[in-house]
Amino acid sequence: MRVVILGGAGKIGRLIARDLIEGPDPAEEVIVADLDEAAAIQVAQELGSGARAMFCDLLDVDQTAHLLYRADVCINAAQYDFNLQAMQACLEAGVPYLDLGGLFHMTRRQLALDEEFRSRKLLAILGIGSCPGLSNVQAAYLASQLDRVERLRIYNGSLPPGEGEFAWGYSIRTILDELTMRPVVFEEGAFVEKDPLSGEEFYLFREPVGWQKVHLSLHSEVATLPLTYAEKGLRECFFKITFFGLGEEVVRRLKFMADLGLTGQEPVEVPAVEEGGAHRVRVRPRDVLVEVLRRRPTAQEASASGFKDVATEAWGWRGGKPVRLRVDTLAGPHPRLEGGGSAMLVAVPAAEVARWVARGEISQHGVLPPEQVVEPLRLFQALEHRGAWTERTTMERVEI
Repeated sequence: MRVVILGGAGKIGRLIARDLIEGPDPAEEVIVADLDEAAAIQVAQELGSGARAMFCDLLDVDQTAHLLYRADVCINAAQYDFNLQAMQACLEAGVPYLDLGGLFHMTRRQLALDEEFRSRKLLAILGIGSCPGLSNVQAAYLASQLDRVERLRIYNGSLPPGEGEFAWGYSIRTILDELTMRPVVFEEGAFVEKDPLSGEEFYLFREPVGWQKVHLSLHSEVATLPLTYAEKGLRECFFKITFFGLGEEVVRRLKFMADLGLTGQEPVEVPAVEEGGAHRVRVRPRDVLVEVLRRRPTAQEASASGFKDVATEAWGWRGGKPVRLRVDTLAGPHPRLEGGGSAMLVAVPAAEVARWVARGEISQHGVLPPEQVVEPLRLFQALEHRGAWTERTTMERVEI
């Protein structure tokens, strides 16, 4: 089994690589491909003889396709902005594709490549981390238990880091997008945009996460679940999260910076003083903010002791009676993966499903979301083997 991980030197990519090498049914070779070649070499050396580092520039589709040749599967763990380039490289190389999501709008653009993947008899699974990914599979499991599904509600809960701590568990650029882009919800059978951080409520997660405040966020589950379950009568779908795993105080600070324009991506001209005189340079405010955040002492220290609970609720009908179902997957620290529950629930679904694809155990072709292609109980079992557990709750009227 030969697996290529694009963005393999990043926070999540390196954990996916570790599970592929040290988990069940280890891959013979894992290619850690990254624009930061030095970081990729370091990750490969830490993982041992089963890993190899390669330089990869996703803007160069031909070069990316060349390193994908003879791979059994490609996992794209790079910034979601490059999902389309990664998919084009997989088409060129004839390699199945998986990624970690596309923040709704990118996912919709990726779905348009369905016919190209079908014609090549290739499979692309969009969003197979925790959210999206595990959450979609939870929704599929619950929908299979109901005759009709009216509502699907997804809640991503985690214990916040220390007060005021700028420690993030995934791409800070993606977090800034989630903070500033308008969330899309499916409401009364239509897609509707809401304000960022709106829809606040307190939600009771499984202990030790417990009561946490959640809010709406732009996410890929809402891009596909209403389409998948339209025939089952789905009228409502949303995704809510606990301040992106950062803590409310930090998110409020970042929102203030965003309101000032410091997350903007349009270049601005600023004075620069260097030896030899002053001149003006053009910079993107977001690039400066991201670089400053990365230099903070706690910036790269996503909590290794954190717990995460992904909870999905389905409201619908079974046997002519109203039923409300809920499924939770709770994960805590994982010593082997050197990350907390949040990181584990992102890395393991990607690594495990990649194994199934590489072994030819998923027969579908085309560009598909996880709820249409991943067997729920099998994924729950794989997570349980790594210390996470999944629990279902049923709420229905008492027969009198």
